[in-house]
Amino acid sequence: MPKAGRYHEGVPCWVVLTTPDVPRAQRFYGALFAWEFVPTGPGEAVATRHGAQVAAIASAPRAASAAWSTYLACADLSRTVALIRATDGRIAREPYEVPDQGRAALAVDPLGAPFGLWQGDAVDGAGLVNEPGTLAWNEHLSPDPDAARAFYREVFGYGYDRPRAGHTLARVAGLPACGIGPSDPPRAGAAWRTHFGTADVDRAAARLHTLGGSVLTDPEPTPFGRSALVRDDAGAEFVLIAVPSDESAEAA
Repeated sequence: MPKAGRYHEGVPCWVVLTTPDVPRAQRFYGALFAWEFVPTGPGEAVATRHGAQVAAIASAPRAASAAWSTYLACADLSRTVALIRATDGRIAREPYEVPDQGRAALAVDPLGAPFGLWQGDAVDGAGLVNEPGTLAWNEHLSPDPDAARAFYREVFGYGYDRPRAGHTLARVAGLPACGIGPSDPPRAGAAWRTHFGTADVDRAAARLHTLGGSVLTDPEPTPFGRSALVRDDAGAEFVLIAVPSDESAEAA
């Protein structure tokens, strides 16, 4: 994903974990990624790494499933909300203010995948990316990638490379932004999937397992780096993906 800074329209810029047990999540991700946490409200905290904001955790109802949500950058939240409604998406939470940071909203695309919208003010999004223990990539998976591509092109102006095995690289301002492809298994519902960087996927997957998480697919090479699909100890899925690191000892 593009480096932190001024995020282009439609680029994934932030991720939020909603979970029934925030302290439990803090213990898990603190041990896995060496995150530290700054409380931001009742049942809410921002995760930091090397002092930079990298993600957020928020409480969910006890009966709800834990899940990571992807937020896409937008320059004009009201305009983006209107475009989503005009292209058969819906707004799950109307735009709201995040004091001293920006404005946000929650949406659901026509395939049924929830995602967030972020209009940054003082905070553009993640302050550190593409490093171990930080956001490295996001992809949209659904039974109908063509419909997903059409929706996100209309709303955010995505351009696409030629599909490979049904997967497409989406670009914004000519730069890689995210991926869009078929869900696996094909009948699975639509969702955005978060990838976190790690210096050593095999070691991180083994550590995740000892922390009570689950490894859904063993680490394996991909065109984008060695990766593994995993779940945290509350059931939230994400991907561990190898990224370069200059650190000799890396918690992630």
